[in-house]
Amino acid sequence: MPSVLPELPEIAGSSCHAYFIYDVADSIDLARLASVAGEGVSRAPLRLRREASSVSIEFETQPIVARLAPSDGFSIRLKIFDYGVVSVRVSTEYAGAWATFLEFARRFRLDEAIPQIAAAALERVLPEIAPALDEPHDALLEDFFVFEVNAFAGDVQGEALLADRAAELARLMLCEERAITSSETLEALRVAFAYFVDDLAIVGWDTAFVYDDRESATATLDILEFANTQLVELRTYDKRLDAELDTIYALESKRPTSRFGRRQAQDAADRLRYLIVDIAELTDRSSNALKITGDAYYARLYRGAAGRLGLKDWQKQIDSKLETVDEMYRFFTDQAQAARSEFLEFVIIALIALELAVGVFSLRH
Repeated sequence: MPSVLPELPEIAGSSCHAYFIYDVADSIDLARLASVAGEGVSRAPLRLRREASSVSIEFETQPIVARLAPSDGFSIRLKIFDYGVVSVRVSTEYAGAWATFLEFARRFRLDEAIPQIAAAALERVLPEIAPALDEPHDALLEDFFVFEVNAFAGDVQGEALLADRAAELARLMLCEERAITSSETLEALRVAFAYFVDDLAIVGWDTAFVYDDRESATATLDILEFANTQLVELRTYDKRLDAELDTIYALESKRPTSRFGRRQAQDAADRLRYLIVDIAELTDRSSNALKITGDAYYARLYRGAAGRLGLKDWQKQIDSKLETVDEMYRFFTDQAQAARSEFLEFVIIALIALELAVGVFSLRH
């Protein structure tokens, strides 16, 4: 018979966080935001645990945070990034038995009211921050959930928690009520980190479990949040490239010879040139927003989260589409030049014909 695991000590403090990350503009001038929704704002630097951060990891431009009034018992925190992203975090706290926490977290994730709370918060602040937005656009959303345990009433080691409670942690990560297979359990818990014996961070593609004291857990949450802002940025660039490519593909494929055709080809080339520069600039800004050097704990944590989210795959996809855009830019530039050359040839032939006609007319008279 399988051995029965002993009961874990009760959870002394924990939180469930739902992050709703919106890309709303190309950039946001944070210096213009002294308050949000009537609440003062403050800078949000990364506060890393000294023992695990011997190398440099910091924001190039620190985001700002504001705490809004609670809604339906949930606390709401906004974080605004200069590269056009607004992150709305909806949170609630829990203390009690481990088994009850698992069900509490599952209900939290499935609560349909929480996305509505986040959307209402964004809708409330967007008109206020509108003057600080550069090139605003329809918001693109990415969400993820973090289940944070800060302390148990007794001694619990992170490695033991991962080993002994793997099945329960996997169900938590996947939001499943029934038991799952061992292979799915391994996959759900594959990306896990621990620095001290009494902490643990498990990273999934849309969920994370963090066991650490509140101060140290904050750094982990900030890094996970940043990785997800990069994901929503890359999705935004990908969507924009798709829209532009669809527009370009719809243009007349035949080589233009009329004045309108030349203008159409030149306009298309100019638009693609602007798109290439714009996407390159925006991608560079978001990818360099967090400066990471070395391979300390938090750097590895970030790279693990980036791998789970598939950021490199998204970047490769965007790079491939940018190559296509660049090829089409050269194609339309060649079209415009060819049409211009044909027009000039026509003008030269017309002038030669006119000169011959004048010469013949002069000889007859």
